[in-house]
Amino acid sequence: MKTVTAELLPNGNLLVSVPLQVKQNGNGTRIIAPGEEDTDRGRRAFLLAVARGRRWQQLIDEGKVESIKALATLVGRDASYVARITRLSLVAPEIIERVIDGECIDGLSVGLARRPIPVLWSEQVELLTQ
Repeated sequence: MKTVTAELLPNGNLLVSVPLQVKQNGNGTRIIAPGEEDTDRGRRAFLLAVARGRRWQQLIDEGKVESIKALATLVGRDASYVARITRLSLVAPEIIERVIDGECIDGLSVGLARRPIPVLWSEQVELLTQ
């Protein structure tokens, strides 16, 4: 992809050209900026789901909601979805740090919430970073 360019126009305005890619997929149209990769999208989705799961678990732990069902009603989501995403609050900090640092871990996605996650962080790291 070309780089970003800036040009001063005769009328004093600044023209900034940013090359973008437009991709169509089943979820709609996506604009990809320079330096952004498709893997960034999955990484961001995973980190957002972990953050959401931690927040939702915190609401339960603090007694602000009494159950997954009550939380699901509060956030306007299906209870099974809320339970799956809340399970991501158990992901080992080491794994999350690696994802934040941009390391791509095979098999790591929001789909992780659909399968059993080992409770011990050392087992999670071993399972996901083999």
